[in-house]
Amino acid sequence: MNVLVEVVCYNLEDVFRARQGGAQRVEICSDPGAGGTTPNYGLIKKSAALGDIGVMVMIRPRGGDFLYNSAEIAEMEEDIRIAAELGAQGVVFGVLDAEGSLDSLAMSRLVQLAKNLGLEVTCHRAFDNVPSPRQALQTLMDLGVDRVLTSGQRPTAVEGLPLLRELIELADGRISIMPGGGVRPHNVHELLQLPIGEIHTGSRTKVPSKMKSAAAVAVGAQDAQEFHQFVDPEAIRAIVRACQR
Repeated sequence: MNVLVEVVCYNLEDVFRARQGGAQRVEICSDPGAGGTTPNYGLIKKSAALGDIGVMVMIRPRGGDFLYNSAEIAEMEEDIRIAAELGAQGVVFGVLDAEGSLDSLAMSRLVQLAKNLGLEVTCHRAFDNVPSPRQALQTLMDLGVDRVLTSGQRPTAVEGLPLLRELIELADGRISIMPGGGVRPHNVHELLQLPIGEIHTGSRTKVPSKMKSAAAVAVGAQDAQEFHQFVDPEAIRAIVRACQR
């Protein structure tokens, strides 16, 4: 069985490169330094209009923790509605309470809205911060969430293999466990020993700017105007090949 490859993308060039590498789905976000926030609506619309690749939209109003106030939850609801209007396949979010557990009330509110709009729902790696992943998994299944993106509560999915195996067994096909976190061509084979149907990668490469002259004044990171960080289509292609089994 082939394993679907999802690639995290921060701009339209990333989406084109992910398609070039053979990815079947993208998760589009803004602000990689924050670990991903809600992307601009032009990126959602243009990505969805391609029509030949699935588009999941990050719904995260800011970086930092995953404890959101009522105004932020309302903002997330509006972003979910707009993502649906712009043609997204699904949305990606996670809300925790002050103790670090899943906020089941807020999650239920957001999941129900997304489902009513015909969207798939992924719980993102906020899951990797919960104190009881087994209980959280049951909550997500009860809520009707489609998948959980997780590294097995470790810095990388390869390190989190023991918990990933346990979560897959507990899920028993009722929710997809999608490994993500440090997934690269050199280690994807270890994760493909798991009975999974999809995998998430953020493989990127440094691309020199096409500007003919160097920037006189630095804006942002030290070399941000000299180089771009884009999806690496060759790495994606290698991962896709490994996943065609």
